[in-house]
Amino acid sequence: MNPAPLGPNTFLIGAPKCGTTAIARYIAAHPDGFIATIKEPSFWSSDFNKASTMFELNDLDDYLALYNDTEAKVILDASTGYIASEVAIEAILAFAPAAKFIVILRNPIDLAPAYHMEKVFNCYEDVADFEQAWNLQAARARGESIPPLCPEPKELQYKTMASVGSQLARVQALIPDGQLIVLFHEDLVKQPREVWLALQDFLELDDDGRTDFPSFGSAHFNRFPRLARLYQNPPKAIIPLVRFLKRRVQSSAANGGIGARIKSLLLSGKKRQSLRPEFRQDLVQIFASEITKIEDSTGRNLDHWRK
Repeated sequence: MNPAPLGPNTFLIGAPKCGTTAIARYIAAHPDGFIATIKEPSFWSSDFNKASTMFELNDLDDYLALYNDTEAKVILDASTGYIASEVAIEAILAFAPAAKFIVILRNPIDLAPAYHMEKVFNCYEDVADFEQAWNLQAARARGESIPPLCPEPKELQYKTMASVGSQLARVQALIPDGQLIVLFHEDLVKQPREVWLALQDFLELDDDGRTDFPSFGSAHFNRFPRLARLYQNPPKAIIPLVRFLKRRVQSSAANGGIGARIKSLLLSGKKRQSLRPEFRQDLVQIFASEITKIEDSTGRNLDHWRK
């Protein structure tokens, strides 16, 4: 695959909480792979608002500057919100018609609470119990009960955000044949080497011989919630400083440096609370059509997701 003249030529578009961080790091570690210090610039999803402390990307030049320092064969933008965006895929294809796209999926019944956990971690969600947050969706669609630090209320619509069957069908209709690979989180967990070989083949990369496949992004919570809220919503006077710190921590964390150690000190890893059996069965019914759509799109039997 020939690199685009400028900027990324490969897009890991989602879904979030499906192993995308692991995939991104494996690509970044490949001799012919590159990912910017900002893993998820989210430049092309202009229909979603971004937090004021996110990195400033005011125009295409700012975006392309993230990728100036590489001549890698595969240049990756790993913005997992693109799959839910109604404008991102068409915008990307207008920018890079030959771009390749990676999608990785998991059971939406598991994705929805994992995605909620991430919103709590980012301080965009102030209701820690997933079932309670789920029941607020209708009110929030009316603009009620929106957490003060949430930059984009659409991200609190957990049913919509986890409707990966509909999202996959839509992006498949837009992306030309041969430019999309669909992976599954459960395969990445059980047989990561086979998944990695398939992905390298799709990206036309030589096998790097990787046999170690660490996982990333497992259940985590803020060890110091007040510090996390300050980090996400600093006074205006220090917003530039916070942006600088985020960039440095992300860059260092991606390379296993001091940023990774800082993040580990700030995080509390613990198991996510199990769903009530009755509520889980409700979700099985709610997401049944989404699972069917994934089966139709991929030809894969997913009966075990319905349990």
